[in-house]
Amino acid sequence: MRKVLLPLLLLIGISLQVSAQRSKDIMKEPIPVAMFQVTYGFQIPGLDTRTDFGVSHTIGGSFCYKTESNWLLTANGNYLFGRNVKGDRISIFGEGITTEHGEIIGGEGSVAQFSINQRGFHFQAELGKLFPVGPNPNSGIFVQAGLGYLMNRIRIDFQHEMYNTPYMVNGDYKYGYDRMRGGPAFHLETGYLLLSDNRVTNLAISLEATYARARHLRDYDFRVFTDPETGEMLPVGRTDPAQRFNFLYYGIRLTWIIPTYQRQPEEFYYN
Repeated sequence: MRKVLLPLLLLIGISLQVSAQRSKDIMKEPIPVAMFQVTYGFQIPGLDTRTDFGVSHTIGGSFCYKTESNWLLTANGNYLFGRNVKGDRISIFGEGITTEHGEIIGGEGSVAQFSINQRGFHFQAELGKLFPVGPNPNSGIFVQAGLGYLMNRIRIDFQHEMYNTPYMVNGDYKYGYDRMRGGPAFHLETGYLLLSDNRVTNLAISLEATYARARHLRDYDFRVFTDPETGEMLPVGRTDPAQRFNFLYYGIRLTWIIPTYQRQPEEFYYN
């Protein structure tokens, strides 16, 4: 962590110093800019992802440095969440702990109330280029690509868990049902970046796609299903460490930008 954090802090410090020292007008010529960004993304799943999940969302933050020649260097992280988990409760938990109606009996002997959601994260480093179009040379169409890591899983949230949490999915047992998977990811993004002199109207809108080559991150899958040929209840058992999944997310991203450059003073002319 220290090896990653120190270079990042150094980069931020250098960029802030450079931005403070330059007196160029952002409305007239390209300038180096350090930008802190807050992002929201709406994502549609593809490939193997859509087998388990529907549409999802991300919120995150990033740091971007735009050079004087309009190159973009970005590091970001995003929290992934959604409520669209595919399949009924029997397919998610197996037949071993559910009733014929997909219910789970809690610790008090009554039906447990719970919700099933998607959770995950995605972080990456990116390199891109800005092509000036619009009100000034620091705004325009941008394209960037990057490498990182993506993970997603199923999260089970029980209501009144202090009193009625089923022991079969309590504590560490729940990790045998969450199908956590992750792996290296490639990200591609293109959109429009607007930087203005008022330091408020600074934003970006973009289309993005993220592909990840994922693997199982849990050693065991606790689900149990009936063998259609023998009628026996058989566990899924140990996951295959060699199995790979092709994850794909694509959608739209909105970004609000906090730049570090100073607003230029207004010019006044006297006769």
